[in-house]
Amino acid sequence: MADDNNDIEANAAEPAPPLIDDSTSEAGDPGDDNGEISERDQQKTETDFALKLVDTLVGLNEQIISNYELTNTFFTKEEVHCFGFFARSVPLNPLPAIYPENGFLIFKGVAVPKSVNLTSSSLAEIEKIVQSSESPDVEILQLSDLAPDMLNAYQMANQIYNDKLGKVAATYMSNVKNAKAQVVEISAAVVCGFVIILTLASLL
Repeated sequence: MADDNNDIEANAAEPAPPLIDDSTSEAGDPGDDNGEISERDQQKTETDFALKLVDTLVGLNEQIISNYELTNTFFTKEEVHCFGFFARSVPLNPLPAIYPENGFLIFKGVAVPKSVNLTSSSLAEIEKIVQSSESPDVEILQLSDLAPDMLNAYQMANQIYNDKLGKVAATYMSNVKNAKAQVVEISAAVVCGFVIILTLASLL
């Protein structure tokens, strides 16, 4: 009987096993959240740089940014080179003038959008600036020499720029179509007026 009492006291003295919190085990490693946040930050950085590439080229096309200000727009030699590759990848003068830009008679002209019209002379100036910014410590001869994040930004910038080009071209064509329709309508009205005047004159 004494032995049984000793066993009961020994069992009561033993600590209970720790409880397992299922919610903690299912939540996963907190480090995963940090990984996701870091990936989101990386994507945002690449997107911001892609937009910067596009905005800089549009600014140069519209002469808002001068060629002398180009080197101050970017912080590193790699960024300058990435912009140079991007400028060489976009089409030159994709929107030629198909309607008079200056007004004629009583009609208004339709200006060609400059935001996406990179000229060959502008491209030559950009290449000259990129070459002048070369450093012996940084050798970038082709696109594959860029860091992966800049390559991603370069690809995104091309997509953004081409989408912008499509929208600008559609707007320009719509404006030209409206201008031509106005010319036809006014010309037809003038011709009808002359016909009426000649008809009335022949009746008198």
